[in-house]
Amino acid sequence: MRVYLHLLHLPIMDLRQAVEDALEENPMLEEVAHSEEPENTDAPAPSSAKSTDDETEETLPDDWAAKDPLAFTNAPCDLSRCKPEDTRKIKDFQETLITQPESLFDYLEWQLHFLDLAVPEKKIAAEIIGNIDPEGYLKATLEEIASASHAETSAVEAVLRKIQSLDPPGIGARDLREALLIQIERKSPQAILAREIVREHLGLVAKKDWKMLAKIFSVSEQEIQKAAELIARLDPKPGRSFYAEDAIAVTPDATVSIKGGTEDGLEIEVHNDYIPELRINAEYRRMMREKGLDGKTKEFLKTRLASGMDFLKAIDLRGSTLRAITDEIVRAQPLFFTRGFSHLRPLRLKDIAERVNLHESTISRAIHGKYLKTPQGTIPYKSFFSQKVETDNGEGESQKSIMERIRSLVEKEDPRKPLSDQTLAKSLKEEGITLARRTVAKYRETLKILPTHLRKRR
Repeated sequence: MRVYLHLLHLPIMDLRQAVEDALEENPMLEEVAHSEEPENTDAPAPSSAKSTDDETEETLPDDWAAKDPLAFTNAPCDLSRCKPEDTRKIKDFQETLITQPESLFDYLEWQLHFLDLAVPEKKIAAEIIGNIDPEGYLKATLEEIASASHAETSAVEAVLRKIQSLDPPGIGARDLREALLIQIERKSPQAILAREIVREHLGLVAKKDWKMLAKIFSVSEQEIQKAAELIARLDPKPGRSFYAEDAIAVTPDATVSIKGGTEDGLEIEVHNDYIPELRINAEYRRMMREKGLDGKTKEFLKTRLASGMDFLKAIDLRGSTLRAITDEIVRAQPLFFTRGFSHLRPLRLKDIAERVNLHESTISRAIHGKYLKTPQGTIPYKSFFSQKVETDNGEGESQKSIMERIRSLVEKEDPRKPLSDQTLAKSLKEEGITLARRTVAKYRETLKILPTHLRKRR
């Protein structure tokens, strides 16, 4: 059961690694070659497994002890697979060949070699770049850095100015305003208007109040908008280019597809293609039947056989559990697969747990980090679960379907007259969904939709 719960928690690619580790650690397990027929390893006892040769399988006695010693290293079996320690060495060597992406810290540290810094300044510089967060901002005060490097605050500020001259532009800034000013100075030093707007009136830029800015600087709104466009091209997070944001290839654990391209039914497939097919090694089973095998070796093989059988059963149980959960999700959310997110129904972990006769914690463990490929895209299993919001007709709606409706309403709004939270609440009420304005605002913020005054195009 412990093995099962551990494997249940693993996404498909982590499960593959667990299988490979088990192959290395347990000599009783071996991978079935594609050209071979898999042996029957589903039987409860090793004696029921089929042998790969013509000899009749003997039933193993209850007494595993043997009187005549036989060295394990001289066992008469074909061990074609590499030893676990040799396989590990190969993998370790391969991992050393992988080039790791350069971090922001590494890049800054490399650039320090091109600055003319005295020894005390190098110590200060090391403290500074060590306190720059992944977004490129300095998260320690000058006083804190001065204390850590045993230097004067003025000396720290001087070194900080030098670091702020490094790439990427805006690095080492202490706030958004400073980051944007550094970038303007580096990229567009002649943009005086943009620099002054950032320095004194960044809040008005966020509100897109061009009229007020034009009045303040005594220029036309066109000039203000031109300066705002320059500001919009600056990077508010200078360190973002070093984020580990490469597209991650998500491998779905299962697929739900529309049968025959119609809405008549849905087909479910739990993926096992990525998992090597395993069986119990026949040669070691033969060794266990030999009368001259010493007791220690037989006990070792007996233990490995038990753990190998447990592992095989745990993999099968993991697959059947995931299949059962996927079946229930499809039954609970049929319209989602054919019509989209706005048709998600309320669904709790408790609902699925009761239907498959498992504990909620087991369901939570089973869907952790796993994805389902659907006609609507590849999405996390957890996306199907949502709290129920009561509606006027008494049927109830899921939070996620309501948020999808809010998104749809905002996408269709007139950009010159964007919908307020109160108006969105009124539109939902007309559909039978009664929500408070602040609840609509919370859902809107969850969707990362800006408030009305920031969505308005003047």
